[in-house]
Amino acid sequence: MSTLQNRIGVIATQLQQEGKSPSLALVRARLGGGINPAELFSAYQSWRAQGSPLIKSSAEADTAPKSPADVKDDENDAAIKQDLARIEAKLDLILTLLQEKS
Repeated sequence: MSTLQNRIGVIATQLQQEGKSPSLALVRARLGGGINPAELFSAYQSWRAQGSPLIKSSAEADTAPKSPADVKDDENDAAIKQDLARIEAKLDLILTLLQEKS
């Protein structure tokens, strides 16, 4: 894993611990300037493809049986998270395109 990917992983973990979803925009803001946008985008995409250990560990820890209401809530939460991830991905793409035009 590259050094930039390591830095992205550390920042993403910090963001998750703060209750935030680690989007490209938030990671870029935490990294500061001086990083090639294409390089940052590539490293961010690689990091996302590998998945986050913080998210995996919390999902694995949740093994208690759930009531039907909890299952429905989880489905709604999952749908909302998918929508949010889709919106964040579009926003990340827009920001990348805007930076390329600058």
